[in-house]
Amino acid sequence: MKRLFLLMVAGLIMTACGNQPRQQAESIVNTYTIEQLAVEPLVYEGQTVRFEGVIDHMCRHSGDKMRVAQVGNDAFSMQVMLGNMMDQFSQEHEGAEVVITGVLQTVIRNLDELEEDHHHHDDDHDHDHDCDSTEEAIRRMAEKGISPDIRPYVELMAFELK
Repeated sequence: MKRLFLLMVAGLIMTACGNQPRQQAESIVNTYTIEQLAVEPLVYEGQTVRFEGVIDHMCRHSGDKMRVAQVGNDAFSMQVMLGNMMDQFSQEHEGAEVVITGVLQTVIRNLDELEEDHHHHDDDHDHDHDCDSTEEAIRRMAEKGISPDIRPYVELMAFELK
């Protein structure tokens, strides 16, 4: 009986170890440039992303966010919300290169206009069109000359200072 128990335990350990590479493979995160994320933020919204940059600015008021600029093209930058890691950063980190991993989120500042555009478009088509695409509604707003003012940011999950 004791031998059977040991064989079962050994089998469970081997099975558990066999599953580890698959779990690690699933946790691979794609690396992007800040420009890619900033130009089409809705494509990456809600996804875990990774990017490199230079810490351009640390918030001096709350200390809960920073701005990371793209290396070699500081015209593109991304706001990073530090969350529970805010105590690991200070103004002294400005200018340091960093690798950021986090979840990309967006805020649409002109949300009232976006919602109105959704409802107006549905009324024009007697509700035959299921307008569930935010990107489509934003495209229609742009055609009318209305800026949706999409602001991307990343909720920090991990970082590496270079």
